[in-house]
Amino acid sequence: MRVLLVAHYFPPDGGAGSQRPASFAQHLPALGVDLTVVCRAVDAKARGAYDPADETLVARTGSSRIRRATRRDGETWTDALLRESLEAARSVLPDVVLVTLSPFEHARIGFAIREALGTPVVLDLRDPWALDGWHTYRHHFAWRRAFLEMRAALAAADGVIMNVPGARRAAEAVEPRRGRHPYGVVTNGWEESDFADLSDVEKGEHLRIRFAGSFVCRFFRERSLLRRLRARLRGRGETIDERGRPPLFLLAAIRSLRDDPSTRTIGESFRLELAGSPEPETQAIIEESGCANMVRTLGYLPHDQSTRFIAGADALLLPMHGLPAAATARMVPGKLYEYFGTGRPILGLCPAGDARDWIARDPRSRVANPVDAREIATRLIEMHAMWSRGGFV
Repeated sequence: MRVLLVAHYFPPDGGAGSQRPASFAQHLPALGVDLTVVCRAVDAKARGAYDPADETLVARTGSSRIRRATRRDGETWTDALLRESLEAARSVLPDVVLVTLSPFEHARIGFAIREALGTPVVLDLRDPWALDGWHTYRHHFAWRRAFLEMRAALAAADGVIMNVPGARRAAEAVEPRRGRHPYGVVTNGWEESDFADLSDVEKGEHLRIRFAGSFVCRFFRERSLLRRLRARLRGRGETIDERGRPPLFLLAAIRSLRDDPSTRTIGESFRLELAGSPEPETQAIIEESGCANMVRTLGYLPHDQSTRFIAGADALLLPMHGLPAAATARMVPGKLYEYFGTGRPILGLCPAGDARDWIARDPRSRVANPVDAREIATRLIEMHAMWSRGGFV
């Protein structure tokens, strides 16, 4: 079977966006697939904090043919990838085109190839497009336009893959695929080789809670009245409370424990260790928390160093956004799968949904409302009790 994979993010791109396509490139050839990948050629000078390079993932993709598109004057990345993908498709004559999204406008690449060559197109949604509350639009009508584009793409695709059950349920609600291939779910998972040499984490002086990734502190930049009004006018697919993603409420919970004489010893035992691209807003939250001396930041770590970092934690932090009562999350952060690979307990600051349900299955882990410092403090006390008895086993 010949497959053409179109991926905006692909090694040596770092960050969460390239890990799923890298896994496709690693495992599909092992299953007998003749795989050709079309991705971007990114100049090192054009990279920023949220588009880092990570050479450690490149070796995994060696079994695939890789074609890298470059932009010509006036071209968008969609234009460049479409041009390169059409050339690749005419050369290899794939049995199916697999387009992994986002950016979501790349969906038209698959449809253009199908129109030109008759090749079936499968869309792989790493996030739930217009249903994702993190993806904002200038106003409601812009969101509505994206929503209609999403519905049309879901209806037109020969197959659609969602990355978690919650996203599949949300997509089925807005565009049922009756009489066609039903929505599939392929979760990210983790690479066993990343955690092949795990060792026990010895109990130290402090309970080290580690996080690897980006907090996304967009709300912190919008604290002025004018910016808050503009934020409220934006269109988005669901109402979310972005304050749950940064360590705002976690640090408030730790401080409350430290400042209460009855729990001071517990509060002083925590250390929060953070690895990820530097974010000035995150640093400002830390400095304003009153707990800056209990936080250590390491900056961005390549994938191989990041996996070693999280494997050495006493517990791992998974922060998500808040949601209204009765709402459920439509996404699971990709980092959670690697957390599972470490076998370490997790402090999941998660709304209702797949991530919360999965974390709660581990008796050593705890979940809490991400925007409720009091509930977070209660869960910290419970985790501290397990840790103080000799560590998490």
